Amino acid sequence: MLPIYLSALETEEERAKMSEIYEAYEPLMLRYAIKITQNRHLAEDAVHDAFLAVIKHKEKYFSLSCRDFRASIVIIVKNKCIDHLRRAKAIAYEHIDDMALESMDIPIEEQIALREEYETLRKYIAELDETSQIVLEMKYILNMSYKEIAVELDLTQKHVDVKIMRAKEKIRKLMARKGDSIGQGTN
Repeated sequence: MLPIYLSALETEEERAKMSEIYEAYEPLMLRYAIKITQNRHLAEDAVHDAFLAVIKHKEKYFSLSCRDFRASIVIIVKNKCIDHLRRAKAIAYEHIDDMALESMDIPIEEQIALREEYETLRKYIAELDETSQIVLEMKYILNMSYKEIAVELDLTQKHVDVKIMRAKEKIRKLMARKGDSIGQGTN
């Protein structure tokens, strides 16, 4: 695919930067996309779309530091995966957590309460910065370990732990400010 991306660029400098980006980040992007989509073909399509997005906005992305680019590319890939999942009608992103609520072992009243808590949390998570949202998603939706998150985002495990702790604290403060409360499920 690299030759296709290179052909979309005008200067030799841009082609060299794209080659560097592709070699450095394609494996990371594909691993992350496969984790989200659980489908290699959808993942490859999402990664392809992510590279096209980088090329489309090359002025912005080519000038980022490695750390900032890595964080940005994870966000781009995540969004492209969501787009592909929705288009494929596989599992809609909003319904990932619904699978846990479809158990016949849980009384319907409890399922409704869990659904309301989930919706409340989603509302507050949407108010967080994008990095906090991604770290929480990787931990609690994708069930990734601190080590896996650290590798994907080029952070230390301790930094991941701190980001998750701070994101959860922001949610608690937002909820307290607006008078919402959640049962035991916020930790």
